[in-house]
Amino acid sequence: MMWLTWRQHRAQACAGLILIILAAAIFLPYGQSIRDTYTHDGIGACLQQGTGGDHCQSVMSAFLQQVNGIANHLLTWFTPLPGLIGGIVGASVLGREYEHGTWRLAWTQAVPRTRWLTTRILLLAAGIAVVTGSLSVMFGWFRSPVDQVSGRFSPGAFDLEGLTLTGYTLFAFAAGVLAGHLLRRTVPAIVAAFTAYMAVRIPVEFWLRPRYQTPVTRLASTANPTIGPMAAPTSPGPPDWILSRDLVDHSGHTLSPTLQDQVSQQMGSLNSLAARDAYLHGHGLQYRILYQPADRFWTFQTIEAALFIGLATALLGIAIWRLHKRST
Repeated sequence: MMWLTWRQHRAQACAGLILIILAAAIFLPYGQSIRDTYTHDGIGACLQQGTGGDHCQSVMSAFLQQVNGIANHLLTWFTPLPGLIGGIVGASVLGREYEHGTWRLAWTQAVPRTRWLTTRILLLAAGIAVVTGSLSVMFGWFRSPVDQVSGRFSPGAFDLEGLTLTGYTLFAFAAGVLAGHLLRRTVPAIVAAFTAYMAVRIPVEFWLRPRYQTPVTRLASTANPTIGPMAAPTSPGPPDWILSRDLVDHSGHTLSPTLQDQVSQQMGSLNSLAARDAYLHGHGLQYRILYQPADRFWTFQTIEAALFIGLATALLGIAIWRLHKRST
């Protein structure tokens, strides 16, 4: 079975190796350039100070403006990868057998059809884990300096740097296997698998992910601005994931959007952090911040990866059960 699986999927295995080499050729030079800029600009020293002070704020803002566009642009091209890789590999497992009629030979040999499918699934899943794991490590190294400033919960970081990349791809792979069995055509099965992948991933990313654990609420009396949407105002090191940041009065009541805009405009006219802090103190205002702490990154990674791997297991179980029940 290992030899047969290799013969049928060697082109995809070679494509996976080429993808790793291509990603290395693209990300390693850019990653080194970002690290050089990080060191040259003294970003690490500013982070050790808790990102306080106007000088550090200016330095880190300039750093993000210089490198964040490149980092996010490159990673955007790799975001559809899990759905494409998983869908293409998964759809060919059964879809190609039906299209070419080879199932008549493959499923009438000494190896039972369920064992045939289970063995192929395990071997291909292992290959997917190797490829996506390698890419994940590479992406994490590439974005590491940026993550120290803007956080690891941003979509480009969270979706590609940890365990989730493998979970996403295995889910798309499982959807492709089941779609290939149901549709009996490879290309329609790839489309169906990618559609299913996006249909599940988008709600998870924008609705379910922020609710994996109860967010933390705190009050901050500083006007220290966030460095990007992920940054916590005063925490040193990798910043927290800010879910909401609202101005409240001394009684804890949230200001109306109109009042918040007015306060923001007035504070924007002040040219120093100390002056903005004094403005907040003088008007009895604070920021109420709802956030997920940065140290929950791997917990969230484990939860989301387990969710997608669990869904993949269910889809593969259905495919194996249907193939077992299929009358030849």
